[in-house]
Amino acid sequence: NRGSRIRFWNTPNGSNVVNEIASFNADSVTFTGVVNPTKGFIFTPRLPVGNQTTIAIDFTNDVIIKANLVADLTVTLSNFVFGKVVEVWLTNTSGLTRTITHGCSSINSSENATTFTMPSTSSAYLRYFSINGDLANTFVAIQHA
Repeated sequence: NRGSRIRFWNTPNGSNVVNEIASFNADSVTFTGVVNPTKGFIFTPRLPVGNQTTIAIDFTNDVIIKANLVADLTVTLSNFVFGKVVEVWLTNTSGLTRTITHGCSSINSSENATTFTMPSTSSAYLRYFSINGDLANTFVAIQHA
């Protein structure tokens, strides 16, 4: 009923003081030092099937989302996590310009607006960053044609 945790301790060069370097439990891992992935990180993207008109970003579960659209799209945000980044790749496969409502306030957007227009047959990259675990402190940086 109380759960368990695995903890790794190590002594830095030139020291005789033991430091906890990592801790693993049932739902998270904490590293207290630098993580040096020599071959990079591999993420598991969420790939919604078909063309989307809405995308619900769940900060608890989402990391990368890649979606297609042929109509206007609205993004909603939920379950904010302090310090979490979620990346979204959108591809407009239609022959028309589309309006994307990104879900953040205009002041928290690199577009200085709550929407942006996406040209036909183009892609856009949206990077969301939840700084304080709520919508008021969540930002979006948008790159598009």
